[in-house]
Amino acid sequence: MDVERLYSQIAGELEKKTDTRGVEREMYYHKTVGEGFKAYGISAPEFYEIAKRYQSTFKQLNFEERVALAERFFRSGYGGQMSFGIALLKLNVKEMRLSDLGVLEMVGGCLNNWATTDGFCIDVVQPLLLRYPEEVLKILRQWNEAESLWKRRASVVAFTRKIGESGKFTKEALELSSHLIWDKEDYVRKGVGWALKDVMRGDKKRVVEYVKGLRRKGVSAVITLYAIRDLEDEERKEVLGIKPQA
Repeated sequence: MDVERLYSQIAGELEKKTDTRGVEREMYYHKTVGEGFKAYGISAPEFYEIAKRYQSTFKQLNFEERVALAERFFRSGYGGQMSFGIALLKLNVKEMRLSDLGVLEMVGGCLNNWATTDGFCIDVVQPLLLRYPEEVLKILRQWNEAESLWKRRASVVAFTRKIGESGKFTKEALELSSHLIWDKEDYVRKGVGWALKDVMRGDKKRVVEYVKGLRRKGVSAVITLYAIRDLEDEERKEVLGIKPQA
């Protein structure tokens, strides 16, 4: 299949649906920090209608064609196109080998908003983390220290949801979170809080004690308040009653 032609066809459809007011809303909603994020402002129903029409086409592509098309979408800078990129890579996840992990680095270099970052982590990074833990953790540790705030966010968001709840990666999640507790970017701090909340579901006692330690250090409430969202009233009060140590 002609990947370039298919890309132009989909990008053209998205372009035709561009809504100026929608773009303004989307740019405000994402509040990206000047890192090249672009939007079409398409309503969710319209976007999903387009996406649905291409589902069968994406399934007909072979592994290499999906990767090539996904790369075109990710390098566009458009959030809408990146959603297509995630869908394509999700189809490839079960077939990906160690030699294919370079795709994570490619996407990592294109991340420019929280929605794409989070979707990519949950649909692509997490399944690969379960299959190739050592190799994917190596990538996440590199992202943890990256200049890109989206890579730093991804390095902890990778431990949310089922990964966090599994209790399999508590040590690694706390390790990477610890490197970011003083991060200046709100998006990164929120990612840390989210990761801690979900990892707490898999290893409650350990993570609650960790969060108590963060309270004593005076870490941003953006992190600690998010982390304790699942706690019952008395447990929450106990954590919130901890004051920073002088």
